[in-house]
Amino acid sequence: MAHLMSLQVSQEDLQQRDGQLIEVLKKVQTKAKLVRIGSIPLTELGRLKAWILNTELNGMWDALVEVVAALQHADGSVKRQWLVDAVEISRVSSYPSMALQFLGLLSGSWSKYIPLLILDQDTVLSDLPVTLSSLLSDSSWGGVAEFVVPSLFASTERIYNWAIHIARCEDLPPDMQPIDKSENSMAVFLLRVMHCTCVSLKDYLPLEKQLKLANMVVA
Repeated sequence: MAHLMSLQVSQEDLQQRDGQLIEVLKKVQTKAKLVRIGSIPLTELGRLKAWILNTELNGMWDALVEVVAALQHADGSVKRQWLVDAVEISRVSSYPSMALQFLGLLSGSWSKYIPLLILDQDTVLSDLPVTLSSLLSDSSWGGVAEFVVPSLFASTERIYNWAIHIARCEDLPPDMQPIDKSENSMAVFLLRVMHCTCVSLKDYLPLEKQLKLANMVVA
């Protein structure tokens, strides 16, 4: 019990500076390992979902891998909710690459057509058009596509507008969810991945959004 108490993460913990956040990250990884072996419930990780997908730290990739491993034996409804939430968080995250890497890990590990966990950050992203469309083509995941794909399109529009502002050396408008400048070098790559993913799933979008997708100029 004392060990579990030491793993508690408060709101104050989540707002610390990078040095203290490393300790939070270690707790997340430990929690994920304990969830995986059934020692604590998955809800312990669920409470930290938004923080995990909106933080950039050395070692965060390892934490994402641990969390995905912990989710492998979760109920289908829980898996679907994590997938939906990951896409939703990508729409507002200051570090969209984190949320999208997580989405790629989830998609790659859960798809029955591509049942593997790729432990390479760039490959997980570049394979997203294949892994996510493969996952959503599974009949047991079909209903989720109606929620996931429109949100993914909204996230893609955000990435597209962000990439345009970077190319023009312009600041983001105040009404746009901020994206950390450390992500700037990923802008073109993320846009290509997101656009390609949406194209692979375009049949889930209304014609108006399909047209917007077709009109996006992607380098």
